[in-house]
Amino acid sequence: MDLLNNSVVKFLNKMTDILVLNLLFIFTSLPVFTIGASLSAMYAVSLRSVRYGDGYVVKTYFKAFKQSFKQSTAAFLVTAAAGALLFLDYRFWKAMDAGLFGRIQQVIIIVIAFIIGITAMWLFPLIAKMNDTLITQIKNAVKIAFGYFLPYTVSAAGIAVFAAWLATLNPGLTIIMIIFGFASVSNLQSLFFYKVFSKYIKENPAGPDDPLYGRDYTE
Repeated sequence: MDLLNNSVVKFLNKMTDILVLNLLFIFTSLPVFTIGASLSAMYAVSLRSVRYGDGYVVKTYFKAFKQSFKQSTAAFLVTAAAGALLFLDYRFWKAMDAGLFGRIQQVIIIVIAFIIGITAMWLFPLIAKMNDTLITQIKNAVKIAFGYFLPYTVSAAGIAVFAAWLATLNPGLTIIMIIFGFASVSNLQSLFFYKVFSKYIKENPAGPDDPLYGRDYTE
C-alpha cells in the first residue's frame, strides 16, 4: 500500500512539475523573440530531471533563461529568419511554372529545412547544457544530429511530430497538449538527449548545488 501511495505521489509530483514547466514556457515565450531562451530553459529543467529526478522547476528555469538568453535568442532569430526565407523561397518556386527545375528547387529547400530543423532540435538543449560559443554550439548540434541520427535524432523528432499530430485530432486533445504538451515533449526528448550528452559530460553527484551547465563538449 505504501509503495502504491509513493508511486501515486511521485506521479502527481511529476505531472505538477510538467504543468508548471509548460506554463513557464508559454508565459516567457509570449514576446516571441524570447522563444529561444524559453526553449533552452525548458530543456535545462528537463535534462536536470532526467539526471537527478527532482523538480527545482522555477529556480532552474529562470536561472537557465537568464544565463542562456543572449545565445539562445541569437540562435532562435537566425533559425527563424532562415526558416522564413526557405518558406518564401518554397512558395515562390511552387507558384512558378518552372517544370522539373522548379520541383528540384523545392526538394532542395525541403532538404535544407530538414537539416536546419534537426540541428535546431539539438541546438537549444546543447545551449542549456554546454558552455561554448554559439558557432561551436551550432557545429556540435550538426555533428550530433547526424552522428547520432539513429536512434536518437529520429526518436526525438518523432516525439515532436507525434505530439503535433495528436494536437490536431480534436479540440480536447488540443487543449491537453497546450496545457502539458511542450514540457511533456521536452521531458521525453531529454531521455534521448541526455544519453548522448552523458558521453561527453562528467557530472558531480546529485545535490542542491549541482551546476546547471556541464563541461564543454569534447570530440
